Amino acid sequence: MAKVSESTLIAATLAETWDYYFEPRGWPAWVDQFHAVADRDESYPEAGGRLRWRSVTAGRGEVDERVLEHEPRRLHRIAFSDPESEGELTTTFAIEGESTRVTQELEYRLRGGGPLSALTDFLFVRSQQRRSLERSLARLRHELADAPG
Repeated sequence: MAKVSESTLIAATLAETWDYYFEPRGWPAWVDQFHAVADRDESYPEAGGRLRWRSVTAGRGEVDERVLEHEPRRLHRIAFSDPESEGELTTTFAIEGESTRVTQELEYRLRGGGPLSALTDFLFVRSQQRRSLERSLARLRHELADAPG
């Protein structure tokens, strides 16, 4: 599996950051390529909960998520699959002074692709995955900076 990670410091409390991260109405504003929730278990975001969402037209298609770990205000780990890839996304939250550090680590495997898939991943896909994490975290930081209060 390939692995990429990104981190950002958000000028908001841990409670504000955590609560906004799990607010479905905010996802289109900050989750890269997110369009709409297709289905969500009542137990989401708790461990075992499921979420299915659709991306924008040029995005990932339909994404299925299953929560593997959920430790309030500390960790959220999911298994995901979409038409092109599958893997895990681990998001951690930590207090740094008066701000919150949010780190995302993505481990993924491309579906199919043949004998050149490892090379394609190394040359093209990995950097796209990293930029996707960067965009999401930058937008999350921006959304929380603009939040009232």
